[in-house]
Amino acid sequence: MSRRTVDLLDVLKEADFLTEFTGEFTSVASREIIDRVTLRRRLLLCLFALGTNIGIRQLVATGEHGETEAALRYVRQQFITRDNIRAAVGKLVNATFEARDPQRWGEGTACASDSKNFGSWQSHPMTEWHQRYGRPVR
Repeated sequence: MSRRTVDLLDVLKEADFLTEFTGEFTSVASREIIDRVTLRRRLLLCLFALGTNIGIRQLVATGEHGETEAALRYVRQQFITRDNIRAAVGKLVNATFEARDPQRWGEGTACASDSKNFGSWQSHPMTEWHQRYGRPVR
């Protein structure tokens, strides 16, 4: 039996390929000057760095992606906002519900978790507020 490792960044890229959720990220500036292909690449790298808590500096330090820290920080500042993330997550969730087989998984739209409260980077945009505790999780 052979084992195959799947890179988490490849999973993120595939999710964007299927749903085009990076189209939900618009600039807070009055105009966009980055072409969409470059922007998509930088957005995926930023989202990966923030989502895994590796951080932009450490991601750039690997040297594997060919992007500068300044370019990724610019994309983070101009495009990754709370509203844009909510819209992108909504697009991913809706695509998941469309693809789900109700005969196998049932008709429900809720899921359970173990409700663990764990720390994360303060700048992580998805962990600022915890619905259950009614306060920011820090």
